Amino acid sequence: MTLFSKYNMFNSDIKEGLERGARKKMIKEERQKYLMDLLSQYKFLKVRDIVNELKITDMTVRRDFQELEDKGLIIRVHGGARIIEDNKNDILTELSHREKQHIHLNEKLEIAKIIAENIFEDETVFLGAGTTIELVYEFLTVNHAKIITNSIHVFDKFKHDSRFELILIGGSYRSKTGAFVGTIANDFISGIHVMKSFIGVNGLDTSAIYTSNEDEGLTQKCALNIAEQRFIVADHHKINKKDFYSFYSLKDADYLITDSMITAEDQEIFGKKIPILSSKGRLDLS
Repeated sequence: MTLFSKYNMFNSDIKEGLERGARKKMIKEERQKYLMDLLSQYKFLKVRDIVNELKITDMTVRRDFQELEDKGLIIRVHGGARIIEDNKNDILTELSHREKQHIHLNEKLEIAKIIAENIFEDETVFLGAGTTIELVYEFLTVNHAKIITNSIHVFDKFKHDSRFELILIGGSYRSKTGAFVGTIANDFISGIHVMKSFIGVNGLDTSAIYTSNEDEGLTQKCALNIAEQRFIVADHHKINKKDFYSFYSLKDADYLITDSMITAEDQEIFGKKIPILSSKGRLDLS
């Protein structure tokens, strides 16, 4: 059964394009455009269906999917790919930890390096859940710090390194993100004090900070409230974007850490609301 007969729903333009692609070798840009057209309609495509219809190797399809994922347009899943719904005016779909790991990796590495540069010797810091913050460990050069986290994935990065005093906060576990949340986590966090909290978010606008789950939002709020300095972590794709639950006011945070791809317009607008740390311009916080 071919892709066409299986779905029997392709519009004529896409079907004609795919049939043309099956008759002759398509250039990469054209081929990827067709893949995105299909994904926009059907949300999910299988590698083997594209191989059969375009008469190309599965390696070519996987390479196309990889490039589209690197651009933040799709998520690769077992046997295929699905599209990311990324309208700034829409409520975002909460992605799994594994899915988030592969999105905007270059931006995440850039941000993680900035976070690490703002953790100094002997400081006590809170590192929240998130695939960007998990990368901070790779860039830390301090000889000693106390790390407090509610993320099992952050904990796994630090657990074998004797340079760090490490506290993993318990509570209700969310397998979607690897975070411990809820009353137990919030009560513990509210009883401690840290110098800095670094909290990853799903979106922010000029007034509020957003996440996709209210339990995680409440725990993130607690973690920000117990810090002397409150850092919001968001790559440029999340700026001027809302999600389901607003858990903090932007004016109550101290710094926004983002990547160098932030637009000049967003830099100007958000820079009036909160100091921005990126490789475009960094403040000396030592």
